[in-house]
Amino acid sequence: MNIHFPDDIADKLGMNEKEMLELLSVSLYKKMGIHGAMCGRILNTSEMAFHGVLEKYGEFINYGVDDLRDDMESLKDI
Repeated sequence: MNIHFPDDIADKLGMNEKEMLELLSVSLYKKMGIHGAMCGRILNTSEMAFHGVLEKYGEFINYGVDDLRDDMESLKDI
């Protein structure tokens, strides 16, 4: 899927395409609960780099009890 942001809208918002994709990714992460790795894919970057984007927009990483349990299970395999 390709998303096109009309130039006049981007200009009105004072944002470039990268910033608009960042904002879209942050919104999907916060509102829809998609994983940070998926957001990284939207931005063509890593999950860790996406965490920096969250910080840029004053948002925090969604890390709940289920995430902790998943990480603890993953560590058992190491």
